Amino acid sequence: MASTTTIPTAPLPAVAVDALHRIEIALADQTVAHLDQWGSIWGFSTVEDTEADIAQARAEGASIQEWETVDRDGRPLRVVRATHPQWGTDIHAFSTWNTASKAVAR
Repeated sequence: MASTTTIPTAPLPAVAVDALHRIEIALADQTVAHLDQWGSIWGFSTVEDTEADIAQARAEGASIQEWETVDRDGRPLRVVRATHPQWGTDIHAFSTWNTASKAVAR
């Protein structure tokens, strides 16, 4: 007769679930949504392309404002508003923080 072992299936402690969620966010591909000054989404791009756009706007005299916050589900969210003297306002919403690329862009 073969023996069977029962493995408990208790839920993970909340702290473990939170840690797994942070790891999942850190390993996820990052996406940037682009919005106009009225909040309408006009496109998406990579973090690298957006950082280059922000650096170029800064070099052209745009006013750059940045906020780091969380979305409704508690996931990190970085928002950058670039107000260009010639082209107007663009808002970039990063799906997760990327402090390494942000430091390079400055």
